[in-house]
This record gives sequence, structure tokens and C-alpha cells, in this order.
Amino acid sequence: MAATAFWLLLAALVLISAALYNGFPLVTSDSGTYLNSATHLTVPDDRPITYGLWVLLTGAHKTLWLVVFAQGLLLAGLLWRCTAVFAPRLRQPASRLALVAGMAWLTGVSWYCSQLMPDIFTAIGLLALALVLLGRPARLEQGLLLLLLLVAGCMHSSNLLTFTLTVAGVGVVGWLQGLFRRQVLHRPAWLRALAVVLASWLALPALHAGMGGQFEISRASSAFLMARLSESGVLEQYLQQACGPENQYQLCAFRDQLPNDAITFMWDANSPLNKTGGWNANREEYTTIIRQIATSPRYYPLLISETIQATLRQLTHIGHGDGLTAFRENTNPYWKVNEYAPYELKEYMSSLQNRSQLDFTSLNERTYGGHLLALLVLGGLLFGAWRAHLEATSVLLVVVFGLGIFSNALVTGALANVLDRLQGRVAWLLPWAAFLLVAQHGPALWQRLRSALTGAA
Repeated sequence: MAATAFWLLLAALVLISAALYNGFPLVTSDSGTYLNSATHLTVPDDRPITYGLWVLLTGAHKTLWLVVFAQGLLLAGLLWRCTAVFAPRLRQPASRLALVAGMAWLTGVSWYCSQLMPDIFTAIGLLALALVLLGRPARLEQGLLLLLLLVAGCMHSSNLLTFTLTVAGVGVVGWLQGLFRRQVLHRPAWLRALAVVLASWLALPALHAGMGGQFEISRASSAFLMARLSESGVLEQYLQQACGPENQYQLCAFRDQLPNDAITFMWDANSPLNKTGGWNANREEYTTIIRQIATSPRYYPLLISETIQATLRQLTHIGHGDGLTAFRENTNPYWKVNEYAPYELKEYMSSLQNRSQLDFTSLNERTYGGHLLALLVLGGLLFGAWRAHLEATSVLLVVVFGLGIFSNALVTGALANVLDRLQGRVAWLLPWAAFLLVAQHGPALWQRLRSALTGAA
């Protein structure tokens, strides 16, 4: 047990190496909101309070280093367990650590694990889901994994839909391929995972209500959806037809001045949203417009077209550095770091991020090259002559991760923004699957290849 804890500690340090290199945990413009909810235990209008509770629990209102270290330790435990289940050939702890370190170097997962953001919990939830469905865990381990899946689902509102689509997709694949009937995929485990994912849709609003908020996922959801409709051009088309003497929305005054992108619509001080009082003031109007668009078939072709292209675009946005700019004096992260952990403010200000000295050029080159190589490796293994030598669980692992990555791109691209940060947080799971398959099956496949070449010679 002590030896395992030692190796997990090393793996956790590898997974937060970006924070260690930076000199402080990384922040984005949203980090201040989460730190504020941790300090004051208030439910944000536009974010779940769940990550704020995580910060409070792990940081103990003393240090933000423990927050990212806890994230690293949690992720390390899941990756370690994945190695034991899907690459049991790697029995030596040093080999498992090398696998994690190689994946971290190639993909840059550490840059997400090291952030004071809930983004890493999307991947954590998908890892827990894969272990529940394919790992055949004992009862206690399964209970802990399901609890982790529930918590990860409540960390970010997009996770609710991403996990639901992933579990549903696995069920469809299992039914079409007869995997339930052949006991390759256990129906009870899938049903438990489905029940937990569906329960998270109630658990999050219940948590908000218990913390003094309303029984709802987010008060700003209508504003985010309206911003996305504005970016896609659907809102402009709707207003051109709907605005008139008998139907005057506040947005009608801005129908020829709608921003080009969702971020400007949401956050710019001169956007129609903020000029008319913000999301709370516009909630009723936006909800009405969204409902009318959603129930009008005339907009369906454009909505479908926008959803497809946004999903495909999001799948390619896997770079690092998105949002990791300097946040010095007079910024929300600065104020909230000072409020939560004032003795760490000097570290925060002297970090590479806040001195604008972070460069992601070489990392992004590795990332895109690594993902392309992973696609080639997985394609060769799954669709080549070696497919018959793979275990069913190895194939299903790629299916679960693939569905999770696609679902994340669909949800975030179609309903929020096409951003590197939103897809890069889960895209690294694809190379991780390739690492596991090569570690488990690579030596045997290499021997077969050598034998075939020797025979041919």
C-alpha cells in the first residue's frame, strides 16, 4: 500500500507539472467566479457551485496548491487503474509511471489538470465511466466510481449532457452489436451508470437549492443559448421576421448590430445583452425567443447545419494556451486569489503566466502530431488485420472515449463556443487509449510482424 501511494504521488506530480513549471496553479478568466463561490458559498448565476465546494474542501481556505494537487492525485488514481485493467501486461510501477509521463508530455494534459477550473473533471468522469462499464470493479470500487461520475457530472453544466449522450451511445452500440447478449458489456453496470448520469440532472439543481440558490442548473443558460444563436445567424434571421409593431422585443433595437461571436454577446459591455440589463433582466424574453425558434421547423435546416459544422470544428480545436493569459491587478482572478489565499498572492503575481512568459508553440506541435499518430495507430489496430487479436474490452474502451470526445464537441460546439479549452480538456483521452493498447498488445503484434517478415524472407 505504501509503495502504491509513493508511485501515485509521483504520477500526481507529473500531472501537475505545468503548475510547478508555471510557479502557481493556472487560472482563466472564469477562475475568479469559482474562487468566489468557494469563499462566500454563493451559487453563481452562470456556473455550478460544485467546483467552488471542491476548492473549499481540498484547499481548506489555506492554499490553492492543494486544489490542483488533489486533482492530480485523483486523475493519477484513475489512470493507474486504467493501466491495471486495460494494460495488465505493465505490472511494474515504473512502467506505469513512464506510460503516464509519456502521455502527459505528448498531450499536455497537465495544463488542464493544473488549472483552477473544473475542465479536468470532464475527462475524469469519462475515465470513471469506462472503468464502471468495462473494468468489472468490485462493489466498493464501483460505488466510488459511480459517486465520482455523479460529482464530475455536477462540476459543469455541459458535463450533464455530455455524459448522458455518451452513456446512451454506449447503450445503442451495445444493443446493435449484441454486446449485452454476449455479456461483453454488462447490462446492470450500464444501467447503474445511466441511473447515476440521469440523477445528476436532479442532484445539481438540488445542490443549488440547498446552498441558497434556485432549483435550477444555471440562471444564465438562456443567455448562453441566445449568444450561440446570435453567432450562428439564427437569431438575426428570427428577429428580421418577428420584430414588428405588435411584437417588440428589446433585442429588436439591436437586430442589425448583433455581435459576430458568442463571447462578445455574453461579455462585452456594449453588447445587446449588457446594454439591456444582463441575463437576469432578459431571461424571460430570451426564453420565449429560444422556445419559438426551437418549435419552428423553418429554422431546423440552419440549426442542423450549424450544429454539424460547429461539432466538426470543435473536434479539431485541441491546442493548449487558450485563456491562459496574464491576470494581474484589477482582474477578477487577482481579487479572488487575494481573498482566498492572500499569502500566495506574491507567488501568483510572479508566475510565468502573469509575466506573460508561457509559450505553447512546441507543445501544440506535439499535441497535433500526437493526436494524428494516435488516430493512425488506433485505425491500424481496430480496422487492420490485427483487429482479431484485440480483446473486446480494448475495442470498447476506444468506443467509450470516442463517444465521450464526440459528445463533448457536439455539446460545447453547438450550445456554447468553439474553443481549444473546451475540447482539449478531453481530446487527450484518444492518445491515452492508444498508449494503453500499444502497451498491452504491441509486443505480441511486433512478434507476429517479425515472424511474418522472417517467413517471407
